[in-house]
Parts: sequence; C-alpha cells; structure tokens
Amino acid sequence: TGNDTNAIQDAAGNDAASFAATAVQNSTSAADTTPPVLITTGNSGPKVNGNQLTLTYTDASNLDAVNTAAASAFAVSSAGNAAISVNSVA
Repeated sequence: TGNDTNAIQDAAGNDAASFAATAVQNSTSAADTTPPVLITTGNSGPKVNGNQLTLTYTDASNLDAVNTAAASAFAVSSAGNAAISVNSVA
C-alpha cells in the first residue's frame, strides 16, 4: 500500500500492484567483498590541481561512476587543519 520503497517498483517509483509468477535464475558471479583502498603514496597518491583534489583507489575499475558518494561523505582539510568544503564528487 502507498509508496513503499522496499516494494518492486517501475522506473518512476510506482509500486507494482501485482505481477505474474516468473522463473528466474541468478547467474551472477560471487560478490566482490574487497573494498577499494585509497592510494596515499607514490605517483598515484592524492593530487591537487587548482581547486580539484584527485584521489586514486585500488581496484578502481569496480567503482560505480553513476552512484558516487555524496560530497558530504568527504572531509577535507588543509595542512593547517582548516576545513575545506567539498562541492561535488565525480
């Protein structure tokens, strides 16, 4: 009933009232449970270019470019510990 975010929904977010029984097969491989790790040293370490901070992670090919963390998920500070606001993430 209503708009249950745990319900099966269409792309517009409308709950499915019903659907026909359909046999399915989960053919995905085992889940990747190893999280990416921030590289902090060497040529792949964090870099600042103007107002952009570039971070490189191990296993970056598994990061989701569409569903990035919100800017509020990052805390950035200067060498003097002054907070630097994060405006966007790409």
